[in-house]
Amino acid sequence: MNTRKALWLSALLIVGCLAVFGVSRAIAGDWHFGFGVNTNATARDVGLPYYPGARPHKEHHDDDSAANVWGSFGGFGMKVVAVDLETPDAPGKVASFYWAPLRQYGPILDCSYGKPRPPKAEKHSMRLDCENEHLSPGDLQYRVGTKREFHVVAIEPRGQGSRIALVYIQLRGFDIDD
Repeated sequence: MNTRKALWLSALLIVGCLAVFGVSRAIAGDWHFGFGVNTNATARDVGLPYYPGARPHKEHHDDDSAANVWGSFGGFGMKVVAVDLETPDAPGKVASFYWAPLRQYGPILDCSYGKPRPPKAEKHSMRLDCENEHLSPGDLQYRVGTKREFHVVAIEPRGQGSRIALVYIQLRGFDIDD
């Protein structure tokens, strides 16, 4: 799923930035840092429910379909939790299911393929935007939160069914600029 790959690449970049900040903080005498990865993440860890009847999506038989990646270095930190699911249900039905759980986190931003994009957030704004996602026809994506803490539900059509990516990202101590 293009969205999930983009989110994982973002997480790796964040981890790299945290490592640089962590080394500079360690040199300055602030040795508080840590990093962890857990492949047993659940939809509950993302803060969203499992879609009824969904099962973990595995690209290959030995792939993990979930991860919880976190890092903390001095005053900087990040957490990325992702769960990849599949269901025989159509994307529209899946999207309807996730609308109410997402709404508990605030107004939902519809970044789905073919939808008009809201204006890009101003520099130094915490307002979430759709960024420059490269979605395919039929892909649905919903975001809610701020640039520092947000949830994403991405739904990709797969034949008559759907592939679902549930993602939660939390950043601490970074200047968020465009």
